[in-house]
Amino acid sequence: MRIHKLLKTISIILGVVVVLVFIAQYFVYKDIKKRNENYHALLNDLSSQNNKQGYLNIAQKIVDENDSDITLVDNSIIPVGGEVGFLGNLESVAKENGLVIEISSLSFETDPVLYPGPIGVLKIRAKTEGSWAENYQFLSRLEALPVKVKINKFNLANTSSDRASGTKGGKMGREWQGLLEFDVLKYK
Repeated sequence: MRIHKLLKTISIILGVVVVLVFIAQYFVYKDIKKRNENYHALLNDLSSQNNKQGYLNIAQKIVDENDSDITLVDNSIIPVGGEVGFLGNLESVAKENGLVIEISSLSFETDPVLYPGPIGVLKIRAKTEGSWAENYQFLSRLEALPVKVKINKFNLANTSSDRASGTKGGKMGREWQGLLEFDVLKYK
């Protein structure tokens, strides 16, 4: 009977130990599962951050590569308050080409339907006097200015009283008058 009692006690102890081992194994399994889920969540976050960083690096590279183009476009638009400087430059270009220039009209259009965003159009109407070649050179230099110029109209008329004077192309004197209408982009 003693052996029987001893076997019963050993069986109970072994049963309790087996149950405790299974309970411990369950908690270890839960801990490993939780750590594995955390690991995969961190791995996904890291992968997402890495993709975002790669995208930002590519975007920064594109901006850096296009920086000179952006600067060129930005410089082709008259800055806020730069009208006086532009008109002074326009008059000096005319003077360098031997022309007399008179600005007859200057307006700034900022219609939000036609010109959305921070840019409007400075509309200029001017009259020039000089030789045919001087007017032509002025027009060429106007188109070559660093700002964006759109010439809408350019009329050149011979104003000499003696049109049969024999001067080829009107190269002598101020016998040609130009009427010029053009637009220039300007920040609002």
